[in-house]
Amino acid sequence: MLLVLAGCIEKKVELIENHNKQHVTYLNNYGWTAERFASETKYEAGTLRSYKEHVGNIQTQGHVDLTPFLDGEVIETGYILQEKTDNYNQIVGYILESGNEIIGGYLAFNKEVEQSNGTIRIDLGETTPMFNSKDRPLETKKVSVSSQPTLRMEETYV
Repeated sequence: MLLVLAGCIEKKVELIENHNKQHVTYLNNYGWTAERFASETKYEAGTLRSYKEHVGNIQTQGHVDLTPFLDGEVIETGYILQEKTDNYNQIVGYILESGNEIIGGYLAFNKEVEQSNGTIRIDLGETTPMFNSKDRPLETKKVSVSSQPTLRMEETYV
């Protein structure tokens, strides 16, 4: 006699994100809350000079002087923030590091727009220096954590 028992087992998939504690503290000190990891770009020593336009934008719009770090490794990490504004429903906080030390940060204000085919288009808005969210120059507001999928990009430039 052969007896086969079949059953259903419920499996729960849990997304575990391990935010860098130093980054979370940095953002919290400015009144921002990291909702989810967005991206990390590693610029190997000496390669940042090749990205003149990006470095220029960080310096002029983000007010972070990268000149002393052009010959060293720089890591740029982005986090989608929990806060929103009336005009922008996606704020990304970028943190720049060199030698395991935070050297600055800036904010990118974007608008996510769902297309008729279900894809999301991101319209880039303005880039600003890191500022305290309580100052509300762009009327930031707290919202609940969204259920949108995590965007994950990792790039290494050699």
